[in-house]
Amino acid sequence: MSQNYHRKQGQSGRRKSTTFPVIIVEQEELDNGRRLSVCPNYQRRLSNVSQLYLPNGSEYHPQERIPPSGLEHQTTFLLTRDENDNNENNENNENERRLSIIDRYHSTDHQLTIDQYKENKYKKRILFIIEPILTAFLLFPILVLFWETGWNLILIFLNVLNKFSPNLHLSEITQEDFESYTWESLVYPYLVVQILLLCFYIFQDLIYNYCKKQKWIIKTILLKFHIFIIGTIYIVQWEMIWTIWDQFTPHEWYFEFTLSLLSLFALIVFIGHLSDLICSPFLVSYDSIEYCIQFGCPLLTRQMKQWAINLINYILYEIIISNLSIMTWRGIYHYLDNYFYPDNVPMSAGISILIGYLLYFPLMYFQTYLEELNLKYDFWTFISINFPQFYRNIRHLLAFISCVFIWRGYWLIYDEYLYIFEDYYKTYLLFYIISFIYLSILQTASSINGPLSNMDDDNQFFPLYPHCYVSIVQRKFSQFKCFREKIQEENTKL
Repeated sequence: MSQNYHRKQGQSGRRKSTTFPVIIVEQEELDNGRRLSVCPNYQRRLSNVSQLYLPNGSEYHPQERIPPSGLEHQTTFLLTRDENDNNENNENNENERRLSIIDRYHSTDHQLTIDQYKENKYKKRILFIIEPILTAFLLFPILVLFWETGWNLILIFLNVLNKFSPNLHLSEITQEDFESYTWESLVYPYLVVQILLLCFYIFQDLIYNYCKKQKWIIKTILLKFHIFIIGTIYIVQWEMIWTIWDQFTPHEWYFEFTLSLLSLFALIVFIGHLSDLICSPFLVSYDSIEYCIQFGCPLLTRQMKQWAINLINYILYEIIISNLSIMTWRGIYHYLDNYFYPDNVPMSAGISILIGYLLYFPLMYFQTYLEELNLKYDFWTFISINFPQFYRNIRHLLAFISCVFIWRGYWLIYDEYLYIFEDYYKTYLLFYIISFIYLSILQTASSINGPLSNMDDDNQFFPLYPHCYVSIVQRKFSQFKCFREKIQEENTKL
């Protein structure tokens, strides 16, 4: 199929296409056995201007740490000489190169290094099946519990700060309640957490190097404390912006829904994709200083100080993208609250969870298949060459809708039935701590924020949404002495 696509190198009076970047690689470079990069953020679509002329273009390089769901990878299209064609007709094919599509998701055994994770085909298949299931039903509900209880604790804090009843907004909300908070009580906490986030961005390398030098127990304590602080900061950030929009903008559904759509399109215009709207259960992290301290940066830079890169990355993610993401979530979430069985909480929550999971599992399990459609069908080859982000953004949109439904379903259940003590704050504080301890024991407390940078996924089961928590846990267990001895015995029997 790919043999039908050719590109002439001869002179032409027509304007050259700037739609898709083409990388020229000689055949000997493909034969050296080197494995192509599988990181979803290294391959970037160049702008039309940069394809025409980019001064010092070879000096621009990606960052060492990149976002877990930043700019997606493009299928690598390589132009390679066809030796058979050259032998048959050297004159006609001297300036002609054939377009080949290199599959970057399936690597052969000889490409794997000794240190890489090894499992037989059967075990990998089992791991592929259970990974999304364990995340969806074992980890994700507790993660939502952490956010829901933390969110309500901040609401109680706002009520006390404004000298209101601590239970305001925790039961039925009236129109007057939306105008209950002063702007100072909303803006000042937001500024405080933004300054703290800026400090974490600027000094991330110092924090990382300091933690790396510590002993195991000290390193673990510092990491958990860092994760807890970052998680709390993000809850405050989201809640302050969300409440500011609630109090100072109209509450008509068409205004909020239109604002969400505008924010969604603004993300596409600004960064070209919707992957930053995606969160757990599609993205799950493993507690490690390698993934949870340094913030991934998608920028290509040249001769720039690290503090300047961190500052630009902070402005990009914590001011621009975060506000657009909150506005997108808020309008759709409020629309569901108002029109999706508003008087029947159990039905609304149950159907929300069902719809969310019906979207979640196909989007997870068919990632590789959907990524490789361009290898199987001419139509998808045409789409992937000319509109590389189009159908991928459709999948991002479906994944975002799945996230909204699942989060809302569990959130409604906790709001409705989570009640132990007469004082609300005692219940929320108790479960806030319990949920964090539970996730910390499972080494996935960092999932409350998602991995801050890219994670190494040896199996590459899920190329679009890296999802390798269970794989990492299994690999860690296999490194224990008792498990290594058992594996060696099984290999000896074989």
